[in-house]
Amino acid sequence: MSFRDCALTPDQMEKEKAVFWAIVLDTIILAFFTITGLLSGSMTALSEIIRFMLLLTIEYVSYAVLKRAHRGRFNEFEYGTGKIERITNLMVAFGLLLSSLYILSKIFSSNDGAPISMNCLILTILSATINLMANYYFSISFIRSNRTEASMIISSQIAARIAKTVSSAVVLCVLMLTLWLPDPRSARIVDLIGSIFLVTYMIYIAYELIRESLPEILDRTIPEPEHYQLLKILAKNFDQYDGFNGYKARRSGKDLFILLSLNFLPNRTIEQIEKRLLPIRQAIDSEIPGSTVTIESKIMS
Repeated sequence: MSFRDCALTPDQMEKEKAVFWAIVLDTIILAFFTITGLLSGSMTALSEIIRFMLLLTIEYVSYAVLKRAHRGRFNEFEYGTGKIERITNLMVAFGLLLSSLYILSKIFSSNDGAPISMNCLILTILSATINLMANYYFSISFIRSNRTEASMIISSQIAARIAKTVSSAVVLCVLMLTLWLPDPRSARIVDLIGSIFLVTYMIYIAYELIRESLPEILDRTIPEPEHYQLLKILAKNFDQYDGFNGYKARRSGKDLFILLSLNFLPNRTIEQIEKRLLPIRQAIDSEIPGSTVTIESKIMS
């Protein structure tokens, strides 16, 4: 185990473990589901396979981003990983939209009278049942791992996993109804209706993710009340520093980053400066929750 791994908090390790085992199980289920689904000829199964494959690819990307973020490998970004997390959200959303478009094209080009293989459909139902159970389990697992220290990457995975749980339940019901109907044409119509429902639900989830993430992509200045609060803190602690050069403040996602530049007399030691900065840090932490403050200490000439 590396030093970076040892430095992980229990909450971060729980997040990574949940995502890792979700990916492993999803990969196994997808392999079985793809074989049985394609052989069955079911449009609903094909829709689920396309959605499954695309979202699983994004799960791999999300897991890689999550591991790098936990190990501080995004230090080149001035305002943290909030933007990376939002971009990951958008990847999930656009993946849902692309798969929805593909499924719609297959629905409109399909033949209503095409037969469905009932033997393969039974195996598809079995894999769909396992998939539903896995999606439900990992939905709960992700929600629990995100309680203590919320991560936008895990939040997007929770939204996607809940969508997968609902769609998996619908897929299972449609496949069972398709198997139960004696008329092949009726079975095909039910199959197409299930596909349309899946597409509609996937588009809705994608819309919600885009609506939440797109405005957060660009760094934003903080609103006036937070500006006034920061100036108020500096005014209350004006005797702790000898000069003020200004400050910068930006929001990246839900994270607030503050950079202060303060001057000190040449006769002050580093220990004295740090002791004077402590009340300012504590005031910012308590009065501006969710902020990360960096203070540049400069010696006056």
